Amino acid sequence: MNSPVMQGNLLFGLSSRKKGQFFCIDADTGKTLWQSPGRMGENVAVLNFAGTLLLLTNDANLIVLPASAKGYAPVAQYTVASTPTWAHPVVVGKRIFVKDETTLTSLLIPES
Repeated sequence: MNSPVMQGNLLFGLSSRKKGQFFCIDADTGKTLWQSPGRMGENVAVLNFAGTLLLLTNDANLIVLPASAKGYAPVAQYTVASTPTWAHPVVVGKRIFVKDETTLTSLLIPES
């Protein structure tokens, strides 16, 4: 489960294929441009942060990915909690807030 996001004519999200697979679709043609490996998670929060995707999986992995048609190529991945993360993260300024079962964590977004 997820709410997909757009970047230009590209649609990014998570399908239930292969027990959770990220995808990019050309919204104009409906053509699938790329798919990630499987087993990425059951649920993901997808944020478009100035052309960079922040993908927070239910098992507390935050994946940073360029919003590109070229392929699934994360630039970073972080474990951000020790329990499941079901709530949607919030970006405020240069911080991202992540809620897990018992805590709220504030993470600084590094300069690019």
